[in-house]
Amino acid sequence: MLIELPISKSIANRLLILQAIHGDGLMPVSATLPEDVQILHRALTTIKTFRTSKILSTPCVDVGNCGTAMRFLTAYAAQLENKITILDGVERMHHRPIGQLVDALREIGADIEYLGEEGFPPLRIKGCILDKHRIVTLDNPQSTQFVSALLLIGANVQTNSTSPYITLTRAMIEQWGEDAEYISPLLGGVGGGLIERDWSSAAFWYEYIALYGGEITLPGLSLDSLQGDKVVADIFAQLGVTTQYTEEGIQICRSQAILNSKILIQNFSACPDLYPAVALTCERLGVALQATGIDFLPLKESDRLRAVREHRTDADHRMAMALLIAGYEVDDTACISKSYPQFLGEYRKLKHPNITIVIPRRGINDEGKGKKHALYRLISAVQTEYVWMLDDDVISPVVIFTEDSATSMHRSGGNKIGSVENKINLDFLPKGHRNYMPDLLILPLRMESEREKPSLLERLQIAEYAAIQQLTIETAKRGHAVMCSGANLIAKRDRWLESYSDLHPEIPSGDDMFLLESFKRRGLKIAVSESEELTAIVRPHTEWRAFFRQRMRWAGKAPKYTDKDILLCGAIILMANLLQLLCPLVLLVKFPMEYSLIKKRDHSVSLSVAILLELLYPWYLLISLIGGLFRRQW
Repeated sequence: MLIELPISKSIANRLLILQAIHGDGLMPVSATLPEDVQILHRALTTIKTFRTSKILSTPCVDVGNCGTAMRFLTAYAAQLENKITILDGVERMHHRPIGQLVDALREIGADIEYLGEEGFPPLRIKGCILDKHRIVTLDNPQSTQFVSALLLIGANVQTNSTSPYITLTRAMIEQWGEDAEYISPLLGGVGGGLIERDWSSAAFWYEYIALYGGEITLPGLSLDSLQGDKVVADIFAQLGVTTQYTEEGIQICRSQAILNSKILIQNFSACPDLYPAVALTCERLGVALQATGIDFLPLKESDRLRAVREHRTDADHRMAMALLIAGYEVDDTACISKSYPQFLGEYRKLKHPNITIVIPRRGINDEGKGKKHALYRLISAVQTEYVWMLDDDVISPVVIFTEDSATSMHRSGGNKIGSVENKINLDFLPKGHRNYMPDLLILPLRMESEREKPSLLERLQIAEYAAIQQLTIETAKRGHAVMCSGANLIAKRDRWLESYSDLHPEIPSGDDMFLLESFKRRGLKIAVSESEELTAIVRPHTEWRAFFRQRMRWAGKAPKYTDKDILLCGAIILMANLLQLLCPLVLLVKFPMEYSLIKKRDHSVSLSVAILLELLYPWYLLISLIGGLFRRQW
């Protein structure tokens, strides 16, 4: 998959300042470029317009939340003789320190006044002649852009910082002097002309590959780039992502290697913009991150330490992109245009993850090996990352869109789709599951009768099923799932295949519960959906004999259970029902709890049916248990 990256705004913004100081005029900037580049371009245009016109008023330049523009323009405006400029921004900008830069500029003669809190924007700057030959020392800067801002206006600044971004600034100044005619027009053109693409933005695609695999091509990146964030390749190499350099750019893919120690030690002092992507990748992979050089992260567009910890966007473009890739909900995506306007479009290209529908019909079972073997054959044959298992008798309200066609399974009649349906994307899934899929997603079921007036047996099953489904949802949401149904289940294909030996192939039932146990035992991610859109409909049995055969089959696999949550839940249910037989007063405690489960899931169940189910349940539970333990074949 080829992904388009934005131009490097670090390069573009330095180039704009060089153009404004040394060039004949600013080149036009494409509307497709990062918002930060456009903000700086507009600000420079505004200042230039006021400077060359007869307008006597003072321009108030709004830089929004663009810290680069605030810092670069502070130095730029300070050396504009007899020109007063006011620099301001959003509320967040009023809390981003600029005192070190102002103090350094004042040392060489700048006239700068704080209009709010000392050390922070907004600023009133009266341009004057600066003593640029005087040495200014700026050690341990809160932002290396303070040093770059001074260098760009020709100040003689010394610093102990070895940031690659300062190296980039010096190199661009040197290149400008050598070949101004070449470097000047690089901002032109729809795609940003010849400017190198942005290594900082590449971090989010490294994050994607580390979490989901695959292969991505990123044109416009170079091994000999002066961008400091090219170190992203080295960092993610430790997280299982390999980088191959080509003449056009790079190709990244997931390797088999991963940190054996499950610890990543990284200093972010020279690459703070990489922290959100790296930190969230480590969190999702279960890798402990020992981060240093992060003291200034709370001073970025957001408090990135807090934002990563609490999964907050806080109008921070890099947080929004990192959280989206990691699979978290992001309400504010508008801020992404600050650095990467194309991101959402490129993100949608991936359509991750793809799913194959698997329906284990009797006709595909070979050698009489049953449903589990049928599932194994089908799942082994498919190529998608996930499989969606649906029993052949369920009825789903979902309209499933495939690459070739749309197949609907309606409530009435239930059009049967084929045994395997290829590559379905997740655009129809609820928001919570579009960006990040767990290893096992338990989908909801509801029991409905085909009859206008269901029989007593059917109504009892509907009530029981509602209680079972609500118990499934509530325990899974608390991280202690005790049930799931293979009638409506999504699983990661490779994880399912790894679990096959745990499914007890010798038992022709339990493909779902044994799968749940296997996933829990291996610490895999399990989630549950309550979405009405994904609720499949199952039909109740119409005959008592079929009903008891199913319940005996369920009970027959119980001795193989090993999961403590499942065993504890089963023991509680069994003991509560035995106590009810010995002491009917137990109903006063037991019934309200179980009735609340039923009503949360199915409001159609009447009180009388629920009471009858409560009275009969201990008896049919005993019958099912005894029959299941002694019945060997179903």
